[in-house]
Amino acid sequence: MIRTRASRILPIAIAALAAGCSILSPRPDRARFYLLTAGAAQARIASPAALTLGLGPIELPGYLDQSQIVTRIAPNRIELSPDERWAESLTGNVRDVLARELASRLPNAHIVNFPWYPTVRVRYQIEVEFDRFERAGADSTELAARWTIRDGQSRQILMTRDARFAAAAANGSMEAAAAALSADLGDLADQIATAIAQLDASPS
Repeated sequence: MIRTRASRILPIAIAALAAGCSILSPRPDRARFYLLTAGAAQARIASPAALTLGLGPIELPGYLDQSQIVTRIAPNRIELSPDERWAESLTGNVRDVLARELASRLPNAHIVNFPWYPTVRVRYQIEVEFDRFERAGADSTELAARWTIRDGQSRQILMTRDARFAAAAANGSMEAAAAALSADLGDLADQIATAIAQLDASPS
């Protein structure tokens, strides 16, 4: 009787051990990583002689500033991708791309990122607070933000505007979505650069 029980238990134990090994064995990393990029050189906007622009703070909602890529499924529902990731801090990537896009439009401007040294004399400070910067479903993107331009010395608000842009991500891939979000940042840079040129051309 004892031998019979043992002969039944042994195969079960072996099967359980094999299953445990399968669970604990390494699994392939399926993560894919993406970056925002500045576009090709844009048409230059008439700007004054050299001026220094301070860029920042740049603020994104907490649900966006993480490694997992966010897709808005419905007005009150988002989805975090299990495999698709930003390759670096999204806030930092947005700031760097926006700086390059502004520099391509305002070639006489020197752009410094917030925070800068007190000895740096900033002519205008640009602050951007994002409400949306994400995939909107599978085939489009959405940028919604409020930007403010301040006098770099007095901190007085000179201009503030709401911005909203959308772009198509044609094939529904994350590569297309990253390119579309990059294009949204280019549109935002157009708006801000035009405002700076207008401000600097106005009589003091």
